[in-house]
Amino acid sequence: MSTIESLLNLKRWSEDEAKNLFALRLKELAVEEKRLADMEEQYRDIDCRFEAASSELIDVDEIKKLNEYLGHLLVRIRRQREVIILKETLVEEARKMLQEASKEKKTFEKLDEKQKRHLREAAMKKEQIGTDEHAGVRHARKTGERQ
Repeated sequence: MSTIESLLNLKRWSEDEAKNLFALRLKELAVEEKRLADMEEQYRDIDCRFEAASSELIDVDEIKKLNEYLGHLLVRIRRQREVIILKETLVEEARKMLQEASKEKKTFEKLDEKQKRHLREAAMKKEQIGTDEHAGVRHARKTGERQ
């Protein structure tokens, strides 16, 4: 195995690792986005209950509890949005790593193909030289036999 082939295999492995990391980051982001969507849905549900409770007979304790819970949910939603921003940054970094790994792999694939093409051409030239020499020897024998 040539040095270029070894490096190409290393670049392929690096690209696979980058793909796996990118997929993992995307999955993590999706989980966090789902968590945020669930929190926002929960907030809307509590907000509706809060409105319903305030239009009925007012239970001050219930309103306080709902209000505190809404405040708590807003803090969690804000934190979750920060988590999502971080995860999006990680996804973008993983995407750049994947792009770079793919670019490097492509470069080494081209180098490997170029090297193989040169080796094939050299082998064909060597074979042609051998064939020409063999034909020359045969021709010399035939002309030598006729004389």
